Amino acid sequence: MSGPVAGIDYHALRAAVSMEQVLELLGYRPACRRGQQLRGSCPIHDPLAAGALRCFSVHLGRHAFRCFHCGAQGNQFDLWQLVHDLPLYEAALLLCREARITPPPSALSMPQQPKIRNVSS
Repeated sequence: MSGPVAGIDYHALRAAVSMEQVLELLGYRPACRRGQQLRGSCPIHDPLAAGALRCFSVHLGRHAFRCFHCGAQGNQFDLWQLVHDLPLYEAALLLCREARITPPPSALSMPQQPKIRNVSS
């Protein structure tokens, strides 16, 4: 039987890994770039599908993506999870491993410090 699974602070993970880092880890190469906006084929589905060559749009500053072909959209962590087709927790662990960062622990999984009261005599 396995021990308890440590919780991950997904908000902290999204803050620690940018959309640009996720795209780099995926080996994504956009067809065109205008400022912080990238366009190209969608890494989630078959790039040879009809009309799929420029259906994927990413805004690096907003850490957001959208595919106008398959309808997928979200932040950099959502993209990572969809490309790898993994449950949330496993996708987070893989992203941390690939980005070479320690998974940020959630406040709920951290041991609680005992509260010390100052008692005056």
